[in-house]
Amino acid sequence: MTTTVPRRSKSRKRREIKASQRRRRQRQLQATIDRSMSEIVRGSFEAALQGEITEMLGRPKHARRNRTDPTVVQARCNKCGTQLRRQFSRAGVYSRSILTFATGSSLAVPRVSCECAGMVDLEFEHLAPYGRLWFDLEERARELAGLCVSLRDSVEILSWGNRQPLAIATVNKMVNQTAPLAASFQREALGRIPAVVMLDGLWVTILQPTDEAFVDKKGRHRQRQRKCRFPILVAYGMDPVSGERWILDWERGKDEDEASWTKLLERLEKRGLRAEKGLHLFVHDGSSGLEAAFALVDFGPGVTRQRCIFHKLQNVRRDTQGTPEMDRRQRREHAHAVLSDAAAVYQGTDEAQIRQRLADFRATWGQSEPKAVATLQRDFDRTIAYLAIQEAARQRGEVWKTECLRATSALERVQRHLRQKARQVVIFHAEAGVDAAVYLVIAHHHLSCPTELPWARRLEQALLTA
Repeated sequence: MTTTVPRRSKSRKRREIKASQRRRRQRQLQATIDRSMSEIVRGSFEAALQGEITEMLGRPKHARRNRTDPTVVQARCNKCGTQLRRQFSRAGVYSRSILTFATGSSLAVPRVSCECAGMVDLEFEHLAPYGRLWFDLEERARELAGLCVSLRDSVEILSWGNRQPLAIATVNKMVNQTAPLAASFQREALGRIPAVVMLDGLWVTILQPTDEAFVDKKGRHRQRQRKCRFPILVAYGMDPVSGERWILDWERGKDEDEASWTKLLERLEKRGLRAEKGLHLFVHDGSSGLEAAFALVDFGPGVTRQRCIFHKLQNVRRDTQGTPEMDRRQRREHAHAVLSDAAAVYQGTDEAQIRQRLADFRATWGQSEPKAVATLQRDFDRTIAYLAIQEAARQRGEVWKTECLRATSALERVQRHLRQKARQVVIFHAEAGVDAAVYLVIAHHHLSCPTELPWARRLEQALLTA
């Protein structure tokens, strides 16, 4: 009988490497990667440029030219003016820098000369004339702006790979290039007509020039500017079945007045927002300027206006007074009790039950809080207009979500993104910057597109086709 002797286990002691040593080796490897990246970028660019020259001349390097070739090319001698490629030949290279997001390189750009001893003026497809910045830097700059990163921080991020920081004015110019897209967006017909449109505004600050001039600390003559606040009025489309939402349009107003709202509503109507195309309901906060604008713009029969219940309850909370004997904690608890009862009025889908709850609220708080009760009762019918719209949809066999019909709370999501951008900018210096900021936020969060491309790439395509 044989016995199995257990095999001796080998003792393996793993080599211990200090974190500082590993990081030093990692940095050495990263430096090698960076050098290789720079060489790859330079080689790729130079090969592409040489390929363009070969294609234009119709012959590879060191090949003899065809003296009978009648081909005319998109290049011209700046001395004799000829465009016949049989008279052109390679004439060495000149140095030019290119800055990409990953690296900065110095390129050997090929020259072309003519038989008359003149230099040939040509434009490369891969390099823009006098363009030092590669397109990926512009794309990243606009992407960072859409992500609400400040210009100063964007300069730092854009120089991480190439180690060459750009001027803030240069980054700002890249961002403001999207401003014309905003005007184009507001001109085109609405591709999709929502059943519900929510309207609201947010306030931002801009610097506007005045007639006053002054001399700054460096002795330069400047025009004094003053801070002005103005609203961005936003129209938000809502699908009450799926809950999908998107921005329809916006307007830079002077105030939340009749003229500003009218301009936005008229443009929406002109772009195709009509009852016969599927519009049923407007949800808004009930501002006087907007109410006056609705009287001037006709969206067709059957379009209903719903007062935002959230804003109504905010007004009830504002008008809750309490008694002089209450301290701060008691006032807060008292206001919470009034607000809870006011919110309970709108629970349920039966109009008769909601009106009974309103009567109960009036009976409970009519003596102690007459102002809050009067606020809730004011235009109460408009705060329950959604019930008829929801019932009509139910009769058509559709289930419309209540949260999509009675308050502009869904609009607060996009408003939050716009407010975030406004806080990051602090003060806008030009109206073009406002348009660019709004469009970038829309592109990042709400611009629908049938392609699978990232939003920054879709934005780049829109700039090229604008």
